[in-house]
Amino acid sequence: MFSIIATSLRIGTLTERDPFGVPPFFGFPAIDFSRCSACEECARACPTGAISAAAPAPGQKTLSLSLAACIQCRECVAACPDQIVNAATGVELAAHTRAQLAQTASFTVDPITGTAAFDRLEAQPGPGLAESAERFRARLGGLLGRSLHVRQVDAGSCNGCELEIAATTNPLYDLERFGVHFVASPRHADVLLVTGPVTRNMEIALRRTYEAAPDPRVVIAVGACGCSGGLFGEGTYASVGGVDRVVPVDIYVPGCPPRPQAILNAMLVAMGIRQARSDPRNPQAGSGAA
Repeated sequence: MFSIIATSLRIGTLTERDPFGVPPFFGFPAIDFSRCSACEECARACPTGAISAAAPAPGQKTLSLSLAACIQCRECVAACPDQIVNAATGVELAAHTRAQLAQTASFTVDPITGTAAFDRLEAQPGPGLAESAERFRARLGGLLGRSLHVRQVDAGSCNGCELEIAATTNPLYDLERFGVHFVASPRHADVLLVTGPVTRNMEIALRRTYEAAPDPRVVIAVGACGCSGGLFGEGTYASVGGVDRVVPVDIYVPGCPPRPQAILNAMLVAMGIRQARSDPRNPQAGSGAA
C-alpha cells in the first residue's frame, strides 16, 4: 500500500489539463490549392478515393479532398511533385455532414499548354457548420445537459478505433471529468458511438440498437470506415458502408483511426460544450463553447 502511495506521489498528475493542446506529429493532408497544378498524382496515389479529380467541362478541372474517406496513409504527401500536399496536425475535426469534411477546388485549363491554374474553392452542398450546429441544438433542446451516457457499437471495425476510444478513458484524457460515461445498454444511452463499415451481418443489429436508444438519440460515426466505408467501400458484398447508410448520423469523426482527442472532442460537441470544425489547416475554426 505504501509503495502504491509513493509511486503515485512520484508520478504526480498525468491528466492533460487541455487534452487538445498537444497536436500530433501527423493529422490529415492539407492541400494548398492556390499552388496546385492539378497534375492528379495525389489522386492516383490515394487508395480510398479520398482525393479525386474530374473534368466537368472542357477547359475545366476539379480536385476534391474528403477527410471522411482519408485513412491518413500519407501517400498523397509523398506523391505530390510540387510538395503542396502537407501533413496538417489538426485533430478536432468533427462535422455534422459528410460534405463538411470535403473541399473541392476548380481549375481553368489552358487549351494550348494544357496547364491548369487555380480558380476558386467550390461551395460544398448542404448546410454549413453553423446552420447544422443550430439545427442540432434545436433538436436536442438542451436535454443532455452536462452529462453524456455513451453506448459504443462495433459494426464491423478492425478494432483500431476501439483502442482509441478506450484511450479516452485513461488517466491522460480522463473523459469522465467531462461528465461522459460508457453504459452497457442502448436503453440507457444518450449517444451511440459507432465504428467500422457496417457489415451486412451487423446492419440489422445496428438498426435495432438505434431503435432501442431513447430520444433524443445522437449518433456519432467514428473513423474513416464509419464516416464513408473507408477502404472497404460502400455497397459491396460484405459491407453496407458508412454508418449513415443505415441510421442517421449527427456527428462525423474522421481518421484511421481518429486520435483520442478527436473522439473526445466529438462527445463534447454532442454535449454542446464545443463546436464542430472541419478544416485541418485552421484548428481554431469553430472552436470554443457553443
